[in-house]
Amino acid sequence: MAALIVRGGEVVSVSGVFAADVVIDGEKIVGLVDPGTGTADREIDARGCYVLPGGIDTHTHLENPALAFTTVSSDDFHTGTIAAAAGGTTTIVDFVKSRPEESIYDAFQARRAVADEKVVVDYGLHPMVPSNALEVDSISELRQLAAEGATSWKFFMAYHGMMVDDATLIAGFRAAAEEGVLPMVHAENGHLVQDATDRLVEAGMVEEHHHLAAHTHTSEQEAVHRAIAIAESVGSALFVVHVSSRYAAAEIQQARARAVPVHGETCPQYLLAAYEDYEGLGHEAAKYLCSPPIRERANQESLWDALVSDALSTIGTDHAAFCMGQPDDLPPQKGRGVGYFPDVPNGVPGIEDRLSLIWQAGVRQGRFDVSRFVDLVSTRPARLFGLYPQKGTIAPGSDADLVVWDPEARRTVRAADQHMRTDYNLYEGTEIVGGPTHVVSRGELVVEHGEISAARGRGRYLARRRPIEPVGSGG
Repeated sequence: MAALIVRGGEVVSVSGVFAADVVIDGEKIVGLVDPGTGTADREIDARGCYVLPGGIDTHTHLENPALAFTTVSSDDFHTGTIAAAAGGTTTIVDFVKSRPEESIYDAFQARRAVADEKVVVDYGLHPMVPSNALEVDSISELRQLAAEGATSWKFFMAYHGMMVDDATLIAGFRAAAEEGVLPMVHAENGHLVQDATDRLVEAGMVEEHHHLAAHTHTSEQEAVHRAIAIAESVGSALFVVHVSSRYAAAEIQQARARAVPVHGETCPQYLLAAYEDYEGLGHEAAKYLCSPPIRERANQESLWDALVSDALSTIGTDHAAFCMGQPDDLPPQKGRGVGYFPDVPNGVPGIEDRLSLIWQAGVRQGRFDVSRFVDLVSTRPARLFGLYPQKGTIAPGSDADLVVWDPEARRTVRAADQHMRTDYNLYEGTEIVGGPTHVVSRGELVVEHGEISAARGRGRYLARRRPIEPVGSGG
């Protein structure tokens, strides 16, 4: 007899929706059987609901040091993964940042030790390539990390002290191609951003909302174009994180049309929030500050179109939560930059609400169907980041990570109700229809009707395989 059956639901895959009961034994799915058949020690009633593979968020920043290690994001690996589970995300991939004098390999092992004690869902890590990578031979350490399951590396094209030069992109992308690793880029031209910031400061235009003017469409578009050109030249795949500009998305679409293996991610804040929401709000605008910035409302529909056409392949969160107030146990948060946007820690919360927000605006509003939803938030991330078929699908042999999703469940987004450790929510007051009733992680029921029972440290580190689909689809 199996341990658990999820009975009576409609199972969703990228290829369609079908009626089946999901049989789970131990940590694995062992069968998909005809409705009403099979026996188990415990059943979850999924009648009237979809059964989705657990969400995968490949872009989170928990316990994230920021502003040259002078502050840190408010969600740690415990609170952040609780929030992830509450929203239906059962796997995250976070980042490893090293100090200039620190070995990236040593920083990676230290980061794992911190996370292992706290996570409640499974996780992986992307090493961040330091700005001095060629000077200290970080490439050899990155190759070693790839052999140990860190099969994606992040390169910054922005932020002084973090941004790499073109020589590092060329060497790093070539090494990634040789190792079968997926390089990721934060694609903004850091020199253009710094020049615009300096000019705004000189002009006294330093209120929080002026952050947008420092991060132009052009700075993002140029960096995306350059990263694609370098990747194409050395024969590497490429993943562009947090695409915020329609012009940047167009660069990716054009490259994919000629079968360049480039993929792009966008985030809920770029699809649902807008500059018009925070223009002229004074310090309240700090809630919205992230990089690339939340842009004009007229920019949004082009990003939705890119998701529909597969010009953009995934939806992550770039979750980097900072409080507007100042908790006693945290270093300076958003308040450190009152009236001066260069000092505001960049980042917005979103790990808990990703699935429900995209369901509401994507599926319920008719932009795409439930299978495309699953592809964007689970299956494609799993395929691109070396997790498939262990994660990202409901199939015999896969990890029993799944979400029972009630398409008629109703709630109102309120910061007071959330599990994320921040004192605001960008979507406060938004009415959501559709959400998780049960969340299963490796066969364990960790969320049931909003009640979380996941033990601290139960999540596991994931040594990831090479990407399954490095080639562009021509979308």
